[in-house]
Amino acid sequence: MQQDKCIEKYFYNTGHVIGKGNYGCVYKGVDQNTQTDVAIKIVKKTKLEGESYSQKAFINEMMILKKLSSKNIVKLFDVCESQSNYYLIQELCQQGDLKKILKEQQLNEKEAIKILRDILSGYQILLKYGIVHRDIKPANILNSNGVFKLGDFGLATQISKQKMLNQCVGTPLYMSPQVQQHSNYTSKCDIWSIGILFYESLYGATPWYHETSQKLLKKIYEETLEFPTQPFVSDVSKSFIKSCLEINEKDRIDWVDIYNHSIFRSNPFQKLDGNSQQIITRIRNIMKIRKFNINQLIQNILLPKKLNIDDLNLLLQSIDKQFTLEDAEIVFNKLNHNNRDTIPFECVLLWFSQNDIILAQVLEFCSPLLTQQDQSKIDDLLDDLITRLRLNSISIIEICKECGVSQNQEISLNKFEQILLKIDIKMSKADITLLYRKNKQDNQGIIRRESIYKMFYEESELDDADDDFSVSPVHLPFQGPGLKLQSCNNIERLS
Repeated sequence: MQQDKCIEKYFYNTGHVIGKGNYGCVYKGVDQNTQTDVAIKIVKKTKLEGESYSQKAFINEMMILKKLSSKNIVKLFDVCESQSNYYLIQELCQQGDLKKILKEQQLNEKEAIKILRDILSGYQILLKYGIVHRDIKPANILNSNGVFKLGDFGLATQISKQKMLNQCVGTPLYMSPQVQQHSNYTSKCDIWSIGILFYESLYGATPWYHETSQKLLKKIYEETLEFPTQPFVSDVSKSFIKSCLEINEKDRIDWVDIYNHSIFRSNPFQKLDGNSQQIITRIRNIMKIRKFNINQLIQNILLPKKLNIDDLNLLLQSIDKQFTLEDAEIVFNKLNHNNRDTIPFECVLLWFSQNDIILAQVLEFCSPLLTQQDQSKIDDLLDDLITRLRLNSISIIEICKECGVSQNQEISLNKFEQILLKIDIKMSKADITLLYRKNKQDNQGIIRRESIYKMFYEESELDDADDDFSVSPVHLPFQGPGLKLQSCNNIERLS
């Protein structure tokens, strides 16, 4: 029997059921004060108690969700309570859910990627608050005028970075193997669910199916992930799915790489275009997921007031090593309005600021000194390098000659790296960058051939060095007083 009911300022009719969640039915209702249509999800307290679920924890979780603000998350407006029920007052999505869409039509790849983008856009705010959804599936992706939103947080939980979950909750077809087995798992369980959902959006069915969860799990472990020949799906989309559906959580793609995946950097049917906005988006994603402090980086990295492409590449790689020289060229061309060899550093900072990447005060940029810890590390690195030169009886002069470094040439980070790798092929990018910063700081922002010589030899030993590298190693004796070797403690380790 249909009844009109009221909870606080919200009215609904028991005949207007628009969905069912894990803990109760969802009704279409109205906010009496604003006359706004809402969705009212009723959760019975006895249901929560039967699941050994803390009512206090449930309320706390709902209050957290009230804070979430994203166009791609179903908004939770209010939480009400009666003696027997909780009432979740939510945004009403009139066009239904993705499950309904997939029943009615076959999506093309472009449409499926658009939905995937919307889901991941909403998930960013969950990552910020450490919330794991645990029930991502088509029925919980709501459509509001073509904008897809993540909904139904009935199984969501908030965890710290170190904490592992082990409860078996969710919908078996979309649950990761770890969740099904009650094994320890992290937020990567949602990555598995997203991979299954994206596969289903493209092909109209999940990659594995069985009515019982035990036999479904057996199929996941025993049957290889396969892609139908029809409809056609690009390799980049298949690559994304494969990376999401790695059975071992440690092998599964992580969230940073999810947001940096080429499926979002390019049209899968075309080559990557030179859109600098994609780079800005990648930087924002890194900041949100890694809680990366780019303001601190800008103040700690030593760069000249005018940047060439190599300098810009150094900056981008300090943010994320996956940035390439091609990315640096895209940004450089974007900001190089006067078609010159360099661009003012202030232009890059202003571009960051205009795109909400850094705070305005960072525009007052000044190059800070290296820390005492940095200097200690530099001393150790130079000790190692000089010891290697000595053990291998090679000269830094000959190395510079081999690398084609002329006297007045300004040395880029790439060239600097090439020189140092001739001495130690296993030297890390971070250590090379630290020495590069030190050299720039000691030489007013410009590194030339003589600057590198001074890293290894006393200045008095360099007087005979001429422009065409005619100086032999005898002029710069490896065991002479000019050698800046501070200790030989590393010889045994290096031999």
